[in-house]
Amino acid sequence: MLPSCLQHALDAYNSTNRSRYPLNGKVVTNLEAVEYYLIEAITHLPAHFGLPMTIANVLTFRGEVDEALLGYQLCLSTASSDAEKRQTLCYLIVWYHYSGNARHVAHYLNLLQQISTEEFFRICALLNKIDEVLSQPLCGAPSSDEPKPEGHPVTFSSGPGHAIITLGYVLNDDGSMAPALIRRLELTLKLWRRIPESLIIVTGGLAKQGKTESQLMKSWLIAHGIEKNKIIEEDQAINTIENATLSLELLSQHQIRRATLVSASIHVHRSQLLFETLQMKFDTTAINFSHCAVEDGLSTEVNPTGQIRRNCYIDALRAYGLPAFNCAPLICL
Repeated sequence: MLPSCLQHALDAYNSTNRSRYPLNGKVVTNLEAVEYYLIEAITHLPAHFGLPMTIANVLTFRGEVDEALLGYQLCLSTASSDAEKRQTLCYLIVWYHYSGNARHVAHYLNLLQQISTEEFFRICALLNKIDEVLSQPLCGAPSSDEPKPEGHPVTFSSGPGHAIITLGYVLNDDGSMAPALIRRLELTLKLWRRIPESLIIVTGGLAKQGKTESQLMKSWLIAHGIEKNKIIEEDQAINTIENATLSLELLSQHQIRRATLVSASIHVHRSQLLFETLQMKFDTTAINFSHCAVEDGLSTEVNPTGQIRRNCYIDALRAYGLPAFNCAPLICL
């Protein structure tokens, strides 16, 4: 029987109460609660490989990457199978890449290649994809009289094969759309008017008051003049990874070859990296992704830095297939 503290750790991990989580009469962050319960779980399951691994993952969420790397190194020293070694090496390689430590990246890549050539090439492809996406400057929609910069999504020629993917945002408790979501729709409308033969995919399956994000998004776009048959709903996803997975299926079905992701300025690189990393798993014709960020003032940097950059790495690992909460049998991406 699993100790209750492991379930408590998963509950804290999945909680939307991020900053005022109750723990032993105190108020902590949910990640602090996760770490507390996992440490308690180790006293019951000292040989459980996933517990210290998940603690290291939690440390990366909190920005304590150096401490996390020490944790991953400890996991590698106790790994008892090639599968455990491969998993740990992937974390070490990606987070040393984040830290800019090329020597350690090369060292752990060499160890990984000795265990699995296939995994070695997959993780190298992931590193290349991270570098490619994070080197792209933050891109918003130019005004109608502004020259289109090279590589901007609206430079795509109109015609079949292009889609605009507008990512959802949690609805208000009364079932109405939050201003952040309306801004994404306004940007979508602006883009579509410049490339009107594009297909539009609206994503988001979380419902409030009986309506999902995608339903309200589609209704808003129709009310603002876009034809119903130009809009496809992705109404099952409850997080961005599911958004990307299900949207990729729709893109393939409709033979889309170019797609522009619309989201918040702090989210577009992260979303693009998710889509492109997940796409690496599919044996289909590659889709060329770009992004278009809402002018929301949340990010003023040309390229991702700080927590925004760190979140990109976290999501790249999840899309690669490495769960953040990885305490079998309780596993959560």
